[in-house]
Amino acid sequence: MLTEEQLLAKCFHLICAPIRCMQLVEGIIKARSTSKTAKDLPLPVFVWEPVPDSCCPEEYDHFLDALEVVDVISPNHHELAALFGQINQLNKSNESDLNLLQVQCERLLAEGFPKQRGSVVVRRGEKGCCVYSRFTRTFFPAYYQPNLNGSKNSLSLTVPKLVDPTGGGNAFLGGFCIGLLDGNDEKRASYEQGALWGSVAASFAIEQVGMPKLSIREDGTELWNGEAVADRIKVMGERGPLPIAFYKPET
Repeated sequence: MLTEEQLLAKCFHLICAPIRCMQLVEGIIKARSTSKTAKDLPLPVFVWEPVPDSCCPEEYDHFLDALEVVDVISPNHHELAALFGQINQLNKSNESDLNLLQVQCERLLAEGFPKQRGSVVVRRGEKGCCVYSRFTRTFFPAYYQPNLNGSKNSLSLTVPKLVDPTGGGNAFLGGFCIGLLDGNDEKRASYEQGALWGSVAASFAIEQVGMPKLSIREDGTELWNGEAVADRIKVMGERGPLPIAFYKPET
């Protein structure tokens, strides 16, 4: 049961199986329609993170049904491959993984989302993330990446800070929702802006076991583990996004 304040949210991050996803979206929309404060607001954005156990070929039709009511689906690359029964085809090479991922995302876009809307955001851990929509396909490298020696380090820092990847995916989608709704950067499409913010959020989440440390600078700026979000946003903005391919819908 959502409170009146919660019903005012502009974005909902749903972590569930496809049937539960549809139930939650229906319930939220119904609750907002009878809310005194939220009934006249535009529909919120629904970002769906499918639970791993539901990512299997037997659930595919339910996935397509769920895509009718959400704006973004974000599995990781293992979950996406499992949905298509192709998990054994992963890890041959980064190039072959990307080729396989592209075919899978194209199919979800073509068969699931209503025409001209929706995005598939695939989280690939240290390999970054891919953003697929009707109009563009882009790739963001992760903030922390493997260096040439095989150890994990940041391209922008000389001291390795990656400690525990637990929660990185959830943090990514939390940051993604913030970036998706942020209108300050007119140079980036909203999905790409979401991916940029998500990558930065994940970078803070994996630097320690548990939560990052919050402090406040004298000028009022929030610092996470001693660094400002804006500084990392700038670093990520300089690295990407990199185009995978571009698509123009038929007219």
